[in-house]
Amino acid sequence: MDTVQIGLPRSSTDRAPSQCMGFWNRYPNRFTVILGVVALLLFVLEHVNGRFWLNDFRVYYGAGSSLLQGEPLYGVAHGLGTGVFKYAPLLALFYALFAWLPYSVAASLQYLLITIAFVDGMRRIDRLVRERWLNGEQASYVPLFITALVGVVHLHRELHLGNINMMLLWMLVVALEALLQDRPLRGGMILGLAILAKPHFLVLVPLLALRRKWKLGGVVLITIAFGLLVPTFFFGWTGNIVAHSDWLQAMSSHNAALIYTGGDDHRAVNTIYSFIHRAVFQYFIDPPSTVEVVAILAVIALFIGGFVLWNRKQRNNDRDFSFEYLLLVGLVPCITLTDTEHFLLALPLVTYLVHRSLHAADQRWLLAFTVPLLFAYGGNWEDALGPLSDRSVQIGALGIGTFGIAILCSVLWIRSNRIPSTVS
Repeated sequence: MDTVQIGLPRSSTDRAPSQCMGFWNRYPNRFTVILGVVALLLFVLEHVNGRFWLNDFRVYYGAGSSLLQGEPLYGVAHGLGTGVFKYAPLLALFYALFAWLPYSVAASLQYLLITIAFVDGMRRIDRLVRERWLNGEQASYVPLFITALVGVVHLHRELHLGNINMMLLWMLVVALEALLQDRPLRGGMILGLAILAKPHFLVLVPLLALRRKWKLGGVVLITIAFGLLVPTFFFGWTGNIVAHSDWLQAMSSHNAALIYTGGDDHRAVNTIYSFIHRAVFQYFIDPPSTVEVVAILAVIALFIGGFVLWNRKQRNNDRDFSFEYLLLVGLVPCITLTDTEHFLLALPLVTYLVHRSLHAADQRWLLAFTVPLLFAYGGNWEDALGPLSDRSVQIGALGIGTFGIAILCSVLWIRSNRIPSTVS
């Protein structure tokens, strides 16, 4: 006589472990969990050590509070003595929402947004590099975690200061994804907002022209115009003009010296102008001049323009456009006056270089260039390097490494263009 075995339905408690393991095994959730835990640990340590200051965020918070109270946004210190607001009035409107909250709550929210932007941004960048740039390379945690490790010094500083660079990079990547999905309205609006927050990203506008993306360019310009007009509802027409005039003056003052000539303020030491001046022009031009900066920037622009036109001639597709777009984003910290955490903008290039360096065909010669460049970019661990850390800062190793990464990635891209791609 046959026996019939009756299977009882699994209880919710039985299903829970398998569901958890399914989540853990699904790429790239392990990265999300581990980076989330690391960020939480840093959050706790910052509080325990009394270092949860977020001094850059304090400036945004103070600007938002000043706007609510009808006080000046520009030319005054918000928080620290050097905490001058240098962003568009529209950003002050955004952070006015934060100013309604107690500072500790608002700062914690900013910390959370930076963490989410980094984790989700890295996931998106990894997917874009694998699927668009490397023709569907298999997903792997190794390059993802290596890239995070290389950038963790800048991430830690970003979290400690509460800056917006990682959030802006996230916006730029999301905008690019929308453009690649043929959604120019959404992509153009997000890109326009990013440019409003940091006008340095105007370097992308000539790329849109070279690529003849007129519709996208129109959306970007309309978004920027709208963002410039929105504060009129709060300041009035005349007040809005004055506010934007003060903003332009603040930006001009901030970028007045792009070539490092000595002293304790090392922000300009990482610009490409400082490197070329120290390597060549200091023997012919002393002191450095604005003409020198303009000439170097013009040469860089010509090379990038030629690179874009070469790509158009070889393969006129969105794959090339996406690389050119993120190449320009990664170069922004090298051509403007910025702090070290702004070099997070080069993470897409770092991701691409890490992936290519792990590829067997390139490994023999590529690692000899990649390792020192990645160390220059993300290896300045002050507590571990000691005096070498100061020397690294003084010679502008971060800027040199980032510019070198951009050049090496471009060379690799040109080599890859020899082989026709099916990815558009």
